[in-house]
Amino acid sequence: MKLFSNIYDIFSLLLFGFSFIFFVFTFVGLCFEKSFFFEWEIFYCLSSSIVMSFIFDWMSLMFLGTVSLISACIMKYSKYYMEGEVNFLRFSMVLLMFVGSMAMLIVSPNLISLMLGWDGLGFTSYILIIYYQNESSCNSGMLTILSNRVGDVMILMSIGLLSWCGSWSFYLFDEVENTATSVMIILAGMTKSAQMPFSAWLPAAMAAPTPVSSLVHSSTLVTAGVYLLIRFYPVMVSMEGLWKCLTVVSVMTMFMAGFVANFETDVKKVVALSTLSQLGIMMIILSVGMVKLSFFHLITHAMFKSSLFMCVGFIMHNISGAQDGRSMSSFSSLSPVLMGYFVIVNLALAGFPFLAGFYSKDLILENMFMMDLNYLIMFMLVIGAGFTFSYSLRVIYLVSSSNYVMYSVSFSEDMSKEVISCISKLVMMSMVIGFYFSWVSFSESSMIVLAMYEKYVIMLSGLLVGGFMYFFVSKETKSSIFMPVSLLSNMFYLPEASCDFFSKPFIKVGLMLNKVLDAGWSEYYGGKGGEVFLIDNSKVLQLSQSSVMISGYAVSMVYLVIVMIMVY
Repeated sequence: MKLFSNIYDIFSLLLFGFSFIFFVFTFVGLCFEKSFFFEWEIFYCLSSSIVMSFIFDWMSLMFLGTVSLISACIMKYSKYYMEGEVNFLRFSMVLLMFVGSMAMLIVSPNLISLMLGWDGLGFTSYILIIYYQNESSCNSGMLTILSNRVGDVMILMSIGLLSWCGSWSFYLFDEVENTATSVMIILAGMTKSAQMPFSAWLPAAMAAPTPVSSLVHSSTLVTAGVYLLIRFYPVMVSMEGLWKCLTVVSVMTMFMAGFVANFETDVKKVVALSTLSQLGIMMIILSVGMVKLSFFHLITHAMFKSSLFMCVGFIMHNISGAQDGRSMSSFSSLSPVLMGYFVIVNLALAGFPFLAGFYSKDLILENMFMMDLNYLIMFMLVIGAGFTFSYSLRVIYLVSSSNYVMYSVSFSEDMSKEVISCISKLVMMSMVIGFYFSWVSFSESSMIVLAMYEKYVIMLSGLLVGGFMYFFVSKETKSSIFMPVSLLSNMFYLPEASCDFFSKPFIKVGLMLNKVLDAGWSEYYGGKGGEVFLIDNSKVLQLSQSSVMISGYAVSMVYLVIVMIMVY
C-alpha cells in the first residue's frame, strides 16, 4: 500500500531519467549527425508490408525529452493537486498511458504505427476529461472525442489511399503526389491542433483536472497535429495551394483566440485560448516553409505553458476551485513565490526579452517580414502577437491587483514542497531553453536584414492594439458601444457551430420521421392500428358466439374467403 501511495514519485523519477537520456542522445545525434531507424515487420500480404517503424533523430529525441520532463513535473504536481483522491492509481496509470501514446506518435514515421499513438491520445484524453463525473465534463469529453474522430477518419482514409504505394512509411517517399491524401493529412493536423472550424473542443478540454490540462495544452494532444505536419512537410512541400489555405485558416484561428482571450474573465480559459493562439502561430510559420522555427516555437511554448497551467491550478486550489480572475485578486500577498513564477511565465508567453518566448517569436516576426507575403497576413500576425502581450499583462493584473481580497494571507500553502520543486524546474527551463535550443535547432547561420520602417512596425502595432483594447474596454465607451458579450464568450459561436450545425439537421429530420412514421402512418397501419383492428374483430367474434342471429361458423367462413382472396 505504501508503494501505491508513492506512485506519483516513482513515475516522476522514471520520467526524469528518460528525459535526461533523451536530451543526451539529442546532443549526441546533433554532434555526430546520426539518426536511427528501426522497422519491425508484422506480416506481409499481397506486396504490402505491414511494419512498425521507429525513428530516433534529433527532432524526435528533443520532443521526447521535452514531453518526459514536463510529464515528470506534472506527476510530481499531481501528488499535491490530487491529494485525497481515492482513485489516484487509476488516474496516474491513465496519465502514463497518455504520455506513452504521445511517445508512440513522436517516434512513428509510419502511418500504421502512428495511428496507434494518434488514436491512443484521443481515447486516453477522453477518459481524463470525463474524470470528474458530471454533465459538463461528459459534454466536454464528447465534444473532444468526436472532434478528434474527424482526424482519426482522415488518417485512416490516407492509409487506404497510400496502400497503392506498397508502404506507409512517408520517409520513403520523395513526394506525395495524391492531392486527396495531402488534404486528409492536413485536415487531420487541423483537427488535432484545434484550428478553425475545429477550435471548440480545446477550451472544452478544460473540464479535466488541472494536471491533465497542463499536459494536454503544452506538449501532447494539441501539438500532435503540428508535429504531424512538421514530419509530413518535406513530402508535401509541392502542395502550395493547400499550404496557402492552411495559412489563412491559421491566421483566423490566431486572431479569434487572441481577441476573445482579451475579454475572457475565466483565467483557465484565457490560458487555453492562449494555447490556441500559439498553435495558430505555429501553423502559420509551418505553412510558409519555416519547419525548424515552427518546431522550435513548439518546444519553447511547451515549457512555459505547462508551468503557467500549474500556477493557475495552484491559485484555483487555494481559492476553493474558483476560476474567475476577478476573485483571484491580491494573490501576490497570498503566495509571493508562486506569483513571481506566474509573472515570469506570462512574460515568457508575451515574448519578453530574454525569456524563452522571445527567441522564437522574435525570429518568427523577423523572418516573416523578410518573406514576400501578403500584407494582410503580415498585419494579422503582428496584431496577433500584440494580442498575446495584451492578454498576458491583463491576466497578471487580474491576479495581482488588490481590488478583491477573499482569503487571509495565512490561508495559502506557498511553500508546498511538491509545488515549488516541480514548477521551479519548468520556470527555469522557460528562462534558459530559448537561448540554448536556438543554437541547437539552427546550427546554420543566417542573416536577417530588415528595412527601417519594418523595425518600427512592431512598436506601432503595439500602440495600435493598446489603443484598440482601451477603446473597447474603457468605461467611457462601454455604455455607448454594443459589446457582443455572448459572441466573445462563445468564441464567435464556434461551440454552437460545431455541435448544432451538425446535430440540429439530423435531430429535425429524426423528429419529422418520428412524427410522420413512428407516430403517424406506420403507427396507424402498424402496431396501434393492428391492435385496434384485432380488438374490433374479436368483439365481433365474441358477439357471434353469444348471438342466435349470426352464426360463428358463417363469420369464420366469410373471414376465410377474404383471406383467400387477398392471398390469391
